[in-house]
Amino acid sequence: MKKFLSKKALAIIALVLVVGVGGYFVHKKYASKNSTKSSTKYSLSKVTKTNLDITVEATGTVTGADAVNVYSSNTGAIQGMTAKLGGAVNKGDLFCKIDDDTNQQAVENAKISLQHSYLELQSLKNQLDDLTIKAPIDGKVRAVYAAAGDDIASIKSTYGGMAMITVGDGSLETAVPFPSSGKVAEVNVSAGQTVKKGDVLFKLDPKTLNNSIAQKENDIKLAEKNLADKEETLSKSTISTPISGIVTTLSVKNGEIVTNEKLIATITDTAKMQVTLAVDELDINKVQIGQTTTVKIDDIENKTFTGIVESIAQSGTTTNNVTTYDVIVTINNPENVKIGMNANVTIAVQSKANVLTVPVEAIVEKNGKKYVMVQDTQKSPSSSSSSKKDSNNTTPGKLVEVKTGLKNKTLIEITSGVTEGQTVMTELSESTSTSTKSSSKSKSSQQSGGMGGGMGGPPGM
Repeated sequence: MKKFLSKKALAIIALVLVVGVGGYFVHKKYASKNSTKSSTKYSLSKVTKTNLDITVEATGTVTGADAVNVYSSNTGAIQGMTAKLGGAVNKGDLFCKIDDDTNQQAVENAKISLQHSYLELQSLKNQLDDLTIKAPIDGKVRAVYAAAGDDIASIKSTYGGMAMITVGDGSLETAVPFPSSGKVAEVNVSAGQTVKKGDVLFKLDPKTLNNSIAQKENDIKLAEKNLADKEETLSKSTISTPISGIVTTLSVKNGEIVTNEKLIATITDTAKMQVTLAVDELDINKVQIGQTTTVKIDDIENKTFTGIVESIAQSGTTTNNVTTYDVIVTINNPENVKIGMNANVTIAVQSKANVLTVPVEAIVEKNGKKYVMVQDTQKSPSSSSSSKKDSNNTTPGKLVEVKTGLKNKTLIEITSGVTEGQTVMTELSESTSTSTKSSSKSKSSQQSGGMGGGMGGPPGM
């Protein structure tokens, strides 16, 4: 009987313990729920009017907007170059010379050839005088050997002259000499005729000589052009600085032999500077050519520059599954800005003045609609005197449907639903509450000297 009673007593004791422990945990869970519900925290913000700016931010490196490559047009050794990499140069100054012996000799040969053509043309023009055959002396024409149409070359070997003139009693006779070539066009004398020195006896056909003169004049034009071309090619041996700026690339040095189309240097115009930005694909459609920007240079303190969006790349670059697009921004009045400096650029995408705004976090979305929780001033009259933002306030509120407009990273425009001055409530996130509790617990533990560790369970467990 004692053994039986002992077992029964043990069972009763066990039952009591189970019910007690279970009740403890049920009570703890219920208390925890009520504690969580009652300890929900909100931050309070006023509905205010402000200027709402939508921007896109990106970073980049300063470069020159305009750059000109300087090439060699001839082959030869570089001479007289004083420019240094990174140094400033001025438009029109001598950049360098190329010692070009080949083109120099070509110019000299062209000059000699042209001068020879000039002499030949003069000789042909002098022959125009030979087309008129005149009497060499006073006398009487004894015989005429040339007739109209005769070719001088065919009769020159047969007769001693074009005609024979006798002087005085006929004992002295003189021949009218043949010209070097030509065809007889006119005969103005006959046998037995008395002539005076200088009288025109024959005229030769000028056609052949005129053709020769025309051909030589054409040859001279070609020779003049050839000389001009050679001189132009030689002039390229003297290279002038095409623009004012900074030498950002220098590929040669004095004494080095360069060939045609060799890159000598790159000169960048520092009067116009730009920044190339890598803009995220999520923001690129907000950016448009002509938008204004603010530019801050890391190496220039206490100064902000303005700029304009110059161009937007149509194809992007993907790295680690992130696609960006190059956007070029020109800097206005880039005083003291140097190539290679790092820049932080803010692009003004859109702006609205004097609009109602609330914090972005205050928006609650349900069933495709947007709401804000407006503080219930009837239940808490004192709330109207609360500060703009109070994270410890637990005043209840009511959801009010709103319409929204522009938004940036912190504020969103409210177009309808609330009025200026109303207080909206933003529920603090669980992580924020947990962080606050952990901080308080840690502080309490430190104040108690770390006592209480290991007492997390119910008594007796």
